[in-house]
Amino acid sequence: MAGEQQQLPPEVWATFCSAINQDSVRSLINGAANGTQRGVKHLHLLFQSTGGNVSDGIALYNFLKTSPLEITLYNCGAVQSVAAIAYLAAKHRKTSARATFMYHRVTGTAQSVQAHRLKFLAKTVSIDDQRLESIMREHIDMPEENWASLDLSDLWFTAEEAVKAKIADEIGEFAPPVGSVLSNL
Repeated sequence: MAGEQQQLPPEVWATFCSAINQDSVRSLINGAANGTQRGVKHLHLLFQSTGGNVSDGIALYNFLKTSPLEITLYNCGAVQSVAAIAYLAAKHRKTSARATFMYHRVTGTAQSVQAHRLKFLAKTVSIDDQRLESIMREHIDMPEENWASLDLSDLWFTAEEAVKAKIADEIGEFAPPVGSVLSNL
């Protein structure tokens, strides 16, 4: 029948290697929506990102957390900043043995900002920081001294440390079965 979309296998494999921004998040959501309409039940997603926009990262987190698809994310190299926040939302989280994760406080630039705008900037950075920390505390298990050090520096985790802190469920590689079609979202 004309206009009918071809069904896909129940498990699909795809990649996301991008900054977190409105376009990349829209592309990922559209890809997942298309998959659900074509019979996909489980998305295996290689996830590689150095981060990006806080609001877009939180939107991606919320989508991944409530998606009708079963989603497994794979950190194949580095998942950093707000991408590391979004990563926490997946039902299944795997990391390559040599991959890393990085979390940090929200940053904003105050160059050439008038005093009244500086107050606004401080408030928005504080709000974003609270949103990200609440997500992190919901998922990450680490000693209080590590939480305190987040105020002073970036927090880096090796794959083994990430599993111990419950950032990732296990060490495992993104390995689509032979014959799989690999899509880029």
